[in-house]
Amino acid sequence: MEQNSCGADSGKKLRLAIILTSVILVAEVIGGILSNSLALLTDAAHVFMDVLALGLSFSAFKIACRPHDEKATFGYHRAEIFAALINGILLVIVVIVILREAYERLLSAPEVRTTEMLVFAAIGLGVNLFVTFTLRGHHDLNVRSAYLHVLGDTLSSMAVIAGAIVMIITGNYLIDPILSILISLLIFYSSIRILRESVSILMERTPKHIDIEKLQEDILAVKGIESIHDLHVWSICSNVHALNAHLLVSSMSVKDTEKLTAQINRQLAENYNITHTTLQYESRDCGIEGIGDANRNNGKN
Repeated sequence: MEQNSCGADSGKKLRLAIILTSVILVAEVIGGILSNSLALLTDAAHVFMDVLALGLSFSAFKIACRPHDEKATFGYHRAEIFAALINGILLVIVVIVILREAYERLLSAPEVRTTEMLVFAAIGLGVNLFVTFTLRGHHDLNVRSAYLHVLGDTLSSMAVIAGAIVMIITGNYLIDPILSILISLLIFYSSIRILRESVSILMERTPKHIDIEKLQEDILAVKGIESIHDLHVWSICSNVHALNAHLLVSSMSVKDTEKLTAQINRQLAENYNITHTTLQYESRDCGIEGIGDANRNNGKN
């Protein structure tokens, strides 16, 4: 049982995000030069890295949409995970750059043209908010990593605006690096989550939303299944999950096992979002003991 995770909606959202983020990049570079604002120029560098990251995410999406072939029988879904992993690493690099810049500003805060800084930061914030809400709530790990990049830009724009207002009112420039540090910590936390999920999928660990013991109980509850062994559950990408299992049944016809397969696949899809399954049936005459048998034998001892 197999399902293609490719959706045109994800590609459209990523393409729009790339275009609008590029507009922000140009605006902040111009604004940083006109206002002599190192904060805007630093944020522009941040945005530039995000444009690259979004481009990487979009490229990975297009690759993942390719149909499976003889050399890639599972398709190209894993391109999404590699892109998310690289994006997570880029986020960590962005945090290091921002923290370094914030430290230098704590030592010597530069004077800037705050009015121009505020105007261009507000333009960036408006566009970033639109892109953030466009990408928000998506289950695709690749799109989620792109969303975190744009969210970081949005928070950075807010920090620049807050810093500009405080500087206009008080003339104190230290608020800018302090806010930058707080934003960096938030981005770092988010990037670690993306990296952890990416590595978990690449290591083919059991998906975090699946309780393997409960899944075994559900399969054994199906009438006709006596035991289960060689059970493997993993993720091909963030929204395509697979399962292999050997099921021990009493002597029955092939037609009867087809009914069992349909029932189990429906249950796995509805309860666990597992859409790619390989079920192998074995008769008790094979002499193989599975999980159900082991539990029953323990109960007799």
